[in-house]
Amino acid sequence: MSNLPPEENSLSGAGNVPERDNSQQKLHQLLAGLWEKSRKTVAAHVETLQQAKELAAKNELDEPARTRAIDAAHKLAGVLGTFGLPRGTELAREAEEAFRQAGPIGPAAAERLNSGLNELDRLIQAAVTYPASAPKSGIPS
Repeated sequence: MSNLPPEENSLSGAGNVPERDNSQQKLHQLLAGLWEKSRKTVAAHVETLQQAKELAAKNELDEPARTRAIDAAHKLAGVLGTFGLPRGTELAREAEEAFRQAGPIGPAAAERLNSGLNELDRLIQAAVTYPASAPKSGIPS
C-alpha cells in the first residue's frame, strides 16, 4: 500500500532501515487515524447506496436518489483504495455503474447490486482499523 519515495541515497546501505521503518510506521499511524475519522462518512455512503438499492427494488428510484447513489459510490471508490481496500473500490465502482444505467435496474443487475453492497458493507465493518497489513483480499486480519 505504501508509496513512499525511494531513499535519497540507495548506496547508503542498511543504515537507513530503522529510519524508513519508523517513517512507515508513522505513515500507517496517520492513515489509521484518518480511517477512524472517515468511518462514519464511509458508513453513511454505504447507507445511501443501500437506500437507493431498496428504492430501485420497488421501482421508486427517482433522479435525485439515483444521483446521490452515484455520488456516494464514486466517493467510496476513491477513498477505499486509499485505505488499502481495493476490493471495496471494485464493489463501489460496480454500484456506481449499476446506478448510472438508464431506466429501472433489471432483476439480474439488482441481484448483483444487492450481493455487491452486502459484501461492501461486510468489508467496511470488518475494517476496524486502517488495514495496512491486510491480506490481498482486502479484508483486514
